[in-house]
Amino acid sequence: MKTSLFCGKSFGIIFVCALGMINHFLYNAFGNNIIVGIFTPVNDSVWEHLKLLFFPFMFYVAAEYFLFGKRINGFLFSRFVGVMCGMIFIPLIFYAYTLLFGKSILVFDILIFILSVLISFRISTKLILNEKNQNVFLNISGIILFLGVTLLFAGFTFFPPSTPLFYSA
Repeated sequence: MKTSLFCGKSFGIIFVCALGMINHFLYNAFGNNIIVGIFTPVNDSVWEHLKLLFFPFMFYVAAEYFLFGKRINGFLFSRFVGVMCGMIFIPLIFYAYTLLFGKSILVFDILIFILSVLISFRISTKLILNEKNQNVFLNISGIILFLGVTLLFAGFTFFPPSTPLFYSA
């Protein structure tokens, strides 16, 4: 199991980083397609940029689950907790450094994204390897939580609340 997780984690980091960076441009490339907009940023808000981590990570985890993760109780829940930690990291660090410098810096934004991917995989892998988290019901919870966040992204993409997290830069 540890070998599969290590190989999967290494490939996963590269996959999520690459697809996340590509996703940044897909909404415009597909002519502002509504379906594409659910999975990719439709503007430059911090909320929309969380999609760059969440959806590539979720797609990768789905493939990983069918390859070997379904044999691991708690796999999906652990991966969900990891991606949520990465998603929390993004606005925290983004708002901290923009408060400090007074503006957004593209290189920092890219580094924050890459670090969020690393954090997501690191935390979720640690949780997977922790035997206390290996409960069969946690996989069901993971599926429900991934779908719930997907619905939140869909809803808030088209009906964003009026808070700074949703303001386009």
